Amino acid sequence: MKVLLATFSDNADHQDITFGLFESLYKDGRPDVDVWVMGIDSPKVPVIDSPHTHLVDCPKRPGIEKKTFDLKELNSIISWIRKQHFDVIFFETLHVWNLPVMMRCGKDTRVFQMIHDLIPHEGDKQSKGVHMMNKAVCRMADIIVLPNRKYASKVTEIYGVAPERVRCIDMWRRFPGYTDPQHTKRALFFGRMNPYKGVDNLLEIVKDCPDIRFDVVGRVDPQVQDLVDALKGMPNVTMQNGYVSDDDMAKAFIQADWVILPYNSATQSGVVIDGYRYGRPCIAFDVGAITEQVSEGVSGFLIEPGNNKAFAGKLKEAVGMDRESYLSLSKSAYDFGIKKYAAEGAIDRFLELISK
Repeated sequence: MKVLLATFSDNADHQDITFGLFESLYKDGRPDVDVWVMGIDSPKVPVIDSPHTHLVDCPKRPGIEKKTFDLKELNSIISWIRKQHFDVIFFETLHVWNLPVMMRCGKDTRVFQMIHDLIPHEGDKQSKGVHMMNKAVCRMADIIVLPNRKYASKVTEIYGVAPERVRCIDMWRRFPGYTDPQHTKRALFFGRMNPYKGVDNLLEIVKDCPDIRFDVVGRVDPQVQDLVDALKGMPNVTMQNGYVSDDDMAKAFIQADWVILPYNSATQSGVVIDGYRYGRPCIAFDVGAITEQVSEGVSGFLIEPGNNKAFAGKLKEAVGMDRESYLSLSKSAYDFGIKKYAAEGAIDRFLELISK
């Protein structure tokens, strides 16, 4: 079976998902699987330099810009794909160039499209565009893949996709070795600050935990700028806005003891997996499919949605853990993440996914 793992994304997380699985499959060397990878020619994370690595000049995700209309480059990509005669193309992210590739890749090629945000987040200014892209790929891809099980039926309800065309799989990432905790008792809120990310909840939790240090790291959506300004004024908050490099990201997670996700809504969260990659347990509101990602008392704690008092209380309790108890939970979170989300362990379930 000849398989192409593809992403046109300029996002480091999505590149790591695609490149990490390619690396694991390529090194695994199974004789019945001929794996290839295609990605943007300026990747932010490492990718194996191999005869099966094909990097291209494409518009940045989601692909609506001047470069979108570079038909010469697009046709070159499609021509290369057709010549390779892939049995399967697996698109890990949405991108406008996915659509013409789906249309012209060849009738014998099965196309799998992963959708991360099946239900666009309320208040997100990109929600309309996400819905339109979801609708388009649901019509054109052979199989729709979700990184959670909670919303499987919604693909049919919202987009009319027949249930037999919907599959689910746990996400995967490349995991570094276990990182010893620094016992800083700091809490990390990481990622782009949008309305659904619960910045309003974070502000209330920060106020209720004056003795806990909070690191708030990520870009700011203008819709929550007032809330972010209020957070900046809190004496127990350290703020880092704007672009976050891979090194800065690693430092943020390593420096923290706890990763907090006081979200108002969610599908699933890559931040949870990032926490596990560095052995940092998570405290999260039990919204969306996060309940599939956090094992209560094993990899973190789940809180009743919207209950900021309970969230703050659990955070205080967590920060007050003795070193031995916290170390045990840190290792447990890392082990839980390795077992559920490591790219090396995703090989069998991915091959099962595309072979059904």
